[in-house]
Amino acid sequence: MRPDLPLLQAESLSREFDLPGGGIFARKRRLEAVSEVSFSIGRQEVLGLVGESGSGKTTIGRMVMRLLPPTRGRILFDGVDLTALSGRALRAQRRRFQMVFQDPYASLNPRMRVREIVEEPLVVHGIEPDSSSRRDRVARLLERVGLSSRDMERLPREFSGGGRQRIGIARAIACGPELLVADEPIASLDLSMGAQIINLFSSLVDTDAMSLLFISHDIPMVRYLSDRVAVLYRGRIVESGPTRDVLDDPRHPYTRLLAEGTLPEAGEAAPSNAGSEPGPTGLCAFLPRCDRALPECRLAPPPRLSEGEVREVLCHLPRGESSWSPVTLLSQGSPSDVPATPSR
Repeated sequence: MRPDLPLLQAESLSREFDLPGGGIFARKRRLEAVSEVSFSIGRQEVLGLVGESGSGKTTIGRMVMRLLPPTRGRILFDGVDLTALSGRALRAQRRRFQMVFQDPYASLNPRMRVREIVEEPLVVHGIEPDSSSRRDRVARLLERVGLSSRDMERLPREFSGGGRQRIGIARAIACGPELLVADEPIASLDLSMGAQIINLFSSLVDTDAMSLLFISHDIPMVRYLSDRVAVLYRGRIVESGPTRDVLDDPRHPYTRLLAEGTLPEAGEAAPSNAGSEPGPTGLCAFLPRCDRALPECRLAPPPRLSEGEVREVLCHLPRGESSWSPVTLLSQGSPSDVPATPSR
């Protein structure tokens, strides 16, 4: 463990995907889903990653988990470069970071009983080799997430969506990870059950000293749970900083619309006047939707500016304010690499 470093550091992450179409001799078209994204997560800290559906949030979460390799960039976990690991070396690190998936119906094997689902990571990582000890540990894990030890022999189909998500969380924390990546974990749940799951995450952070990457489009829940927030638009972080500062005083026009709740939720269509295409190549991607564009927005790419040591924005708007200055090396000592004091 390196207490002098953030638990997780993502440095200039980019991910491209091949697009279908084109003939045999045609040059492959590529989509850059994530572009030059850098952030960090401190120990026992919650970072909220917010943005519309299709902004690249899930792609970032899967790269952090090494379920997707980045096209460019590095992921450092406790100082270890995960992008340089494979095979046994990567498996040895995996028990330290786990994921809670969005769909509690698709993420659980319907043929496995709850006991088998939760104890599977214990078997894979050689934890509690004795079957009786594993059973006791599974019972404690189920109680920890608000279920009962009597649920061990039930099947996933016997639970509600919230119950299934609790099973998924029990599986994720079975190995005692230091970091959880939660990808839209309440998107398919009703408001009451979603609030219960959020409180469970808060308890895991406070009591079990876990860190959390909370990926969501639910601004009220992000505001409640997160210490810091990073706002993602078309694969780029356009604003980041302490949650209350960013959401109460947004400096990027996109963040302002998110905070006001005037953007569509995930899965909904954008307003007809919002613009569906990104801005001209090299310029601000939000330009076609922006109601505060300056003349320079149509002439030059937006600068990345910082305010003090905790806030950043990718925008021309704060340029004339004396408290904002250019960020020169984002991945080396950038404001986003400074862990905030947890606010819960």
